[in-house]
Amino acid sequence: MPRKEDFNRAEVLDKAKNVFWLKGYNGTSMQDLVDAMGLNRSSIYNSFGNKMSLYQESLEQYKSETMAMREKVLQKDKNSLEIIGLMFLYAMRDIVGDTANKGCMIINCATELGSQYQEASTLVQNNQNGLFEFFEKLVKSGQKEGSIRKDETSEMLAYYLASAFQGFRITGLNLKDEKALKGIIQNTLRAIT
Repeated sequence: MPRKEDFNRAEVLDKAKNVFWLKGYNGTSMQDLVDAMGLNRSSIYNSFGNKMSLYQESLEQYKSETMAMREKVLQKDKNSLEIIGLMFLYAMRDIVGDTANKGCMIINCATELGSQYQEASTLVQNNQNGLFEFFEKLVKSGQKEGSIRKDETSEMLAYYLASAFQGFRITGLNLKDEKALKGIIQNTLRAIT
């Protein structure tokens, strides 16, 4: 019979997530995880499986946090174009406040691992699909409201926005200038109006 975990799973997972987020999958050693999580190797393996399983669970936790941010943006009493702008502004806030230069953990995973690991690749693809669907729903709504142009399909504009958003997050690794970042946001919004 498996032993009962005598630690707060969410807390130790958060610690693992932060190590992976800062160092990447390949740059994180098991010793890094032992030190950060405060667990011995056997406890980590027994509770989380192998390093990739722990990484996947960390990515899922990060994804849940980003989904909560999307939901928060949707709660605002704004039109669709304004909500899209808020999404970029919230990302800008994260970029400017990211003194450790960690970036977006899921984009980091995509660029570091590519398609090396099917498990991680599937999560990245699912996240990208979710981002596309989020933007497509807003674009459709914005086209009905008249705040977003109709000369292109909602699908094409959503692909553009998802790509622009991911590129914005990557640009933010090297650019912390709020004025420049706001200019990028304005140009992105201008492209869909």
